[in-house]
Amino acid sequence: MVRLENISKSYGEVKALRGISVTFPKSEITIIAGADGAGKSSIFRIILGLEKADSGKVFVDENEVGKDFSKVTGISGFMPEKFSLYPDLTVEENLDFFAEINNVSYKRRENLKSRLLENTGMKDFRKRRAGDLSGGMKQKLSLSSILLSSPELVILDEPTTGVDPLSRIEFFKIIKSLKGEGKTIIISTPYLDEAENGDHIIFLKEGKIIKRGDIDVLKRSVPFKLWRILPEGNIFELMDKIKKRRGIKQNFFVKGKYINLITTRDESFLQGIDAVEISEQSPTLEDIYMFYEREEFGIAEQ
Repeated sequence: MVRLENISKSYGEVKALRGISVTFPKSEITIIAGADGAGKSSIFRIILGLEKADSGKVFVDENEVGKDFSKVTGISGFMPEKFSLYPDLTVEENLDFFAEINNVSYKRRENLKSRLLENTGMKDFRKRRAGDLSGGMKQKLSLSSILLSSPELVILDEPTTGVDPLSRIEFFKIIKSLKGEGKTIIISTPYLDEAENGDHIIFLKEGKIIKRGDIDVLKRSVPFKLWRILPEGNIFELMDKIKKRRGIKQNFFVKGKYINLITTRDESFLQGIDAVEISEQSPTLEDIYMFYEREEFGIAEQ
């Protein structure tokens, strides 16, 4: 539906995006994952014409947007990281306001508003002031506000930052229901655990795509093994010993009481490690990201 071709963007000497080329599939959820400063928000601003790329092209349904970004904005709803609700207005009044500025007719507005309040679990809070809502409820209200225009393309910039875990789960249930309605959804997030809710993922690092693809395919085709190690003694002493092994470099990290070790070698490589338990694990998106990030920046094992 939306395609970027060789997009680059700099802010002074800072290169925010470096030759980004990617297609966002129609009626599916694409996750853009990366740390702060990776370039996630810059991609969104360029898609929507809020900023001009230094080079590259934006396409919608294989038609180049050029200077007419109404081709994108006319079919999209955008929820920035800090969405501006009106705290002194009620939930319903906020929805009425955003419907008005999007020129939604009264009849359609009332139908949409009723359905959105029901689907997001906000119906019983319609008369509550937005400023009195929890963080999760504010995000659901923000999402409802952009959905009043019935967009085909939904773009969400870190929508669950600062939201409690339960509200994040509820939020993604709503997102999946939107996918079921045929909407194309692009979400940026620094949380790789919630990226598991997507169909496709783009790992972004310092303005570059270091890996992308169908999430299920990526998990089935990882070129490494992940081992979980429960130390016999002090976890940090064992880490120091592991560091001295040839080829390890930085391909291990602490997760709770375990050490997670990423390696392309077989299990014989683990002999002599003092541990209560060593078991092979199925890699998460976090593990996959760490492998490709370190490979990209020259610190994967040799």
